[in-house]
Amino acid sequence: MLLLIQQSVHAALSGDLASHWGNGPFSPLVHPEVVWPAIFHHDDGWIPVDNSPPIDPKTKRPVSFLDSPAPESHAIWTKSIEWAARISPFAQYLIAEHFMTLREHSESAESEAGQTFLHKYEELCETWRDNWEKRHPQCTDEEEKLAVAQLRFFDWFSLWLCLGERNEVHTFEQTPDDVPLTVGPQPGGNILTSPWPWTVDHVHVAVGGYLVPDRDYADTDDLLLEMNDWCRIEWQFTPE
Repeated sequence: MLLLIQQSVHAALSGDLASHWGNGPFSPLVHPEVVWPAIFHHDDGWIPVDNSPPIDPKTKRPVSFLDSPAPESHAIWTKSIEWAARISPFAQYLIAEHFMTLREHSESAESEAGQTFLHKYEELCETWRDNWEKRHPQCTDEEEKLAVAQLRFFDWFSLWLCLGERNEVHTFEQTPDDVPLTVGPQPGGNILTSPWPWTVDHVHVAVGGYLVPDRDYADTDDLLLEMNDWCRIEWQFTPE
């Protein structure tokens, strides 16, 4: 069986992980009234794709977001950035910076599509950031960089949980505060965590996804016929 976790669900998990963050050496979210919803909704542009997953004509399998062609990814990212206007221009800035970094570190960074995307949002990000700074002159460059780092970290933290079954101790070397975070999966879904980064005694999170047969699919409609079995995965983080 294949477990299909939608990108919008993964993003919601990243928001859940960011909730109550900021204990010990880990900084709380910068301007959480904007940064938290930006984290939670940073992949909203994927919702139409989540609801109608494409099939790779060569492999006849659902297309992973990791294999999405650059032009398609840019269109989806653009929707995410545009929809973030519901939150704040600063949310648009954070999400755009996140996607620009993904593109800059990809094989298509120097392609025409990649350069077009980067140049477009470099200019827009400057405008969004300037407007934010005019309204919030007390916000420093360091806080803005920390906000971007927080979004990027919780995106990766969520993906680490979603992309495979985790049975071994893992250390996140790159956290927003450059403090290594070690997580140790235990039987039953418990994950021992050190140092403890949340302001509550334990953190319970979950995601859901569709269990579908591991077979070839003729097209999206063929896959949609199998998307009936919703599966829930839960984790509980506790101090080590």
